[in-house]
Amino acid sequence: DDEYLIDEYLIDESGEDLKSSSAPKQPEPKHHSILPTVVMMPISADHGFEISTWLEQVNQTMLCIFAAAQDNEPLNTASLHEHLHVLLEKIEISTAILDALELEINKNILVSLHDQQTYADLAQKAIMMMLYTIKVGLQLKLQYQELLPFTVAAMLHHIGMAMIANDIRLKTGKLSKNELQQIRQSPETALTYLKSYAVDEQIMLAVSQASERYDGSGPTGLTGYEISWIARLVGLLSIFEALIHFRPYRQRLLPRDAIRNLVNHHKKEFDPVMLKALIESISLYPVGTFVQINTGEIGLVISVHNKFPLRPIIHINMDKHGNLITERRIDLKKQPNLMIKKCMYEEALEELRKEQGH
Repeated sequence: DDEYLIDEYLIDESGEDLKSSSAPKQPEPKHHSILPTVVMMPISADHGFEISTWLEQVNQTMLCIFAAAQDNEPLNTASLHEHLHVLLEKIEISTAILDALELEINKNILVSLHDQQTYADLAQKAIMMMLYTIKVGLQLKLQYQELLPFTVAAMLHHIGMAMIANDIRLKTGKLSKNELQQIRQSPETALTYLKSYAVDEQIMLAVSQASERYDGSGPTGLTGYEISWIARLVGLLSIFEALIHFRPYRQRLLPRDAIRNLVNHHKKEFDPVMLKALIESISLYPVGTFVQINTGEIGLVISVHNKFPLRPIIHINMDKHGNLITERRIDLKKQPNLMIKKCMYEEALEELRKEQGH
């Protein structure tokens, strides 16, 4: 799968290899989160929908799907369809559910990063693909019934990776030619498996064509609309997800930095309409990231106004050194005297506290 190979050729804006040995390592397992207590609460209870419970159910469903694929057992997506149907119904009623979902996903990323359970890495990737498929799909004005099969396909497009040995899939060092070949062949392995069962055509297309590129630079040379709609979307989102995902030799990029990298180095490879929709659906200050305002205080972005993306709602709970302070919630749309100075992930805050000797 292409997203697993991106760091073989990826360079940052300065032209330096992102695999540099001097790049920061992924964070150590944490025992205490500095996320504000609001994140630990049933943040969507007012919608009659408990996000954390739902997300854990989806995670377990994906683990079972990947385990079945590895054992060459029948693929059953009924449970996944049911979970996504419930979610999309809730989002149709209130898009605030999507903010709550993104917040919960970000809350769990550092924890799941060190999850030793088999296929935990694949499940996390599938959940990230789910989130961004829905966000971009809504930006493209897709109907909710259209989003369901596309989202399932996006979550399963890398199912062939479940058939790759763990020591290869999770290897932190440079892959050998044989190991790279096994990863490159994973879509074919997946297709052989999927053809044995009645699966939705969108899943087959996503698996078989996700590595194709709009400019014809993919493995078979398909270009433009010769590539199926779902594969054009999945191909873009899988690379984006790889950029905002941890690697053993580098930190994850902020979504805005990942977008900048795509535009600067890979723009011609993707459908311009879809790339534009991705850019428009990604906030400069995404839900689940931390920001520092001009008072020096730091807080978590918990909601973004559609028409005022630069003025999000923030849960302030830290001073400029990352020390916990009395919590309060501010809406920058209602506070014109306040502005955001910096955006960061939680692991950056931990480094800030270490620098201050706390």
